[in-house]
Amino acid sequence: MSIQIKLGETIDAAKVSRNALAREAKVRPNLIYDLCDGKTKRVDLSTLSIIIDTLRVMTGKDYTLTDVIEYIPDGNEESR
Repeated sequence: MSIQIKLGETIDAAKVSRNALAREAKVRPNLIYDLCDGKTKRVDLSTLSIIIDTLRVMTGKDYTLTDVIEYIPDGNEESR
């Protein structure tokens, strides 16, 4: 299993810059850049909530957690 952060794809599709999102969400720009570039191994749920809420305000679209993070199960897991 793996978790893939899709924030970069989401903000590109929404035509929102990384700097604008960081500024509006009041988070460090490096955090947004690291999330978009797949360099982050851990992120607080409260931070994700702030980012998603900010995207909603900036775009007027109804973003959810699945627009930012994707769970990818292993194909080799045994059935339980």
